[in-house]
Amino acid sequence: MDVLEKRVPLRTVRAIIFDFDGTLAVLNIDFSLMRERVFDLIRRYGVNEDSIKERYLLEIIDEVYPIIWKNDPSSAKEFYEKAHQILHDVEMDAAREGKLIPRGKETLKSLRQRGIKVGIITRNCEEAVRKVFPEIDDYCDAFISRDSVENVKPHPGHLNSMLEALKVSGEDSIMVGDHLIDIQAGKIAGMITVGVLTGRIKRNEFEEAGADYVLKDANGICELVKE
Repeated sequence: MDVLEKRVPLRTVRAIIFDFDGTLAVLNIDFSLMRERVFDLIRRYGVNEDSIKERYLLEIIDEVYPIIWKNDPSSAKEFYEKAHQILHDVEMDAAREGKLIPRGKETLKSLRQRGIKVGIITRNCEEAVRKVFPEIDDYCDAFISRDSVENVKPHPGHLNSMLEALKVSGEDSIMVGDHLIDIQAGKIAGMITVGVLTGRIKRNEFEEAGADYVLKDANGICELVKE
């Protein structure tokens, strides 16, 4: 376990919220292919890709939608549906080969046995997550995919919905994830933040983002909350 110099109290933790892809599961989504297909679609609807300001695909789709809507509302709706279908198809392709991290189920079960609530939150579609983890409802107290919220993390609405579902406050909870988005979202919600090195983000990047702790993988959270 790698712990940053900044330490935060863990005795009062009532809930731990996990990201899914890269944190609890190995789900090799081809983001390059996904991005290529979405931008090809954007060009077909006559939008100049150089004018797009957002960085991530879900937000890019939301940015392009009103641009198309100004000239043709029906085309905007068609674009939105086709773009999300691209995301869904690529995610489902990855889900067919996806798997949970070793001992992941045991970690979730152990936390709940100790009276800590468990939430799973993801920008992925629900169908892809359930393909990889069919028994997800048996191992967590709440699961919220992008299909159930208007705005996904790092927008505060996503995590706030989870905190409400678990009936806990941000200051009593931990956000665990493999991406800087997870740290950003957790900090906005006032949560303790934990980065895990099972994705593409390196330790120094988590440190620079202000993560409270950095762990080798999500299983390390059990030892962390014993302190």
